Amino acid sequence: MTQKFDRRVLPITSAMAAALLATGCSRSPDTADRDVRVCRDAQGRRVEDRNCSWGGSGGGHGWYYLGRGSAVARVGERVSGGSIAPSYGHSYSPASSANVTRGGLGLSGRSSHS
Repeated sequence: MTQKFDRRVLPITSAMAAALLATGCSRSPDTADRDVRVCRDAQGRRVEDRNCSWGGSGGGHGWYYLGRGSAVARVGERVSGGSIAPSYGHSYSPASSANVTRGGLGLSGRSSHS
């Protein structure tokens, strides 16, 4: 039983593969695996944590607190969905790769190194 290759199928298959690849590589939001904090500037954009002090804020920067399951903005993006004040009784970790699941291809930012 031999089948002939239909050349009309190739462009459709290629277009479908390109569409799937484009949606699979989109920048999905990162998700907090636990309560986390990020440093933000006066414009509400996330900046490197080293810009915030343990005391709360300095130089127009301050901690922004996000609950577990919240979308975590990447550095340079606007933060939202959280609060400038921590919730009573909650413990917040820095939003590092150890406690944030990366969006996109379903990959995790977790490391097997200890």
